[in-house]
Amino acid sequence: MILVNKLAYGARIPLTPLSLPSGNTYIDWQLPYMRMPGFSDVQRNDVIVFNFPLEDDLPVDHRKGYVKRCVGIPGDTLSIVDGIVKVAIRPMLPPQATTGECTAPVQPFYDSSAYSPKFFPNSSFIKWNPDHFGPLYIPAAGASIVLNRRNLILYRRIIEHCEHNTLRTSNDSVFINEQYRVTYTFKMDYYFAMGDNRNNSVDSRYWGFIPEDHLIGKATYILTSSSSERKWSSIQ
Repeated sequence: MILVNKLAYGARIPLTPLSLPSGNTYIDWQLPYMRMPGFSDVQRNDVIVFNFPLEDDLPVDHRKGYVKRCVGIPGDTLSIVDGIVKVAIRPMLPPQATTGECTAPVQPFYDSSAYSPKFFPNSSFIKWNPDHFGPLYIPAAGASIVLNRRNLILYRRIIEHCEHNTLRTSNDSVFINEQYRVTYTFKMDYYFAMGDNRNNSVDSRYWGFIPEDHLIGKATYILTSSSSERKWSSIQ
């Protein structure tokens, strides 16, 4: 059981004040995404709590809560090389379970040549795996990308599902909301998160980006734990 600071990044105004389940979907009344001013922005290495991005049949604030460590923030270009996360030229090594200090890399669990479609972006055109991944640009609000084949594979889902556009292709042309486009400008910030136990973590390497409107707060304190060493301790 953890304590989550929902004010750290700004309290999110409730998105779904009224919803009724209808079979496998929801009949809901949705409000526009809004967030109060926070005390800070999300920083690399923060332990963040967020709604799971892939549960498209549920309103955003009704999706499962996940807890992961943020390793990439908007505007970063992130790579994983031999199991070590790199943003630009600075490596980010996984924290040790007890101290939270970054001291040693995790040994790669997968062979560098391995590929499975379960890893983001789930395409044989971009063959990444948990230990050899990227480089991947993490979108920032207001940033633009060229709508080429590679970028459509990487960003199509967030253009359609997270930013609520229609997207279709015709030959080499891309149409967003039925308008011909050669570039796209993102409306929201996005994040990339991983578990500290990287060899046993289903995280952004599998399902990609975390949209800003999915952020719940910052994990700050462990209240109870199966490990006696972790009870009543701050989260680093």
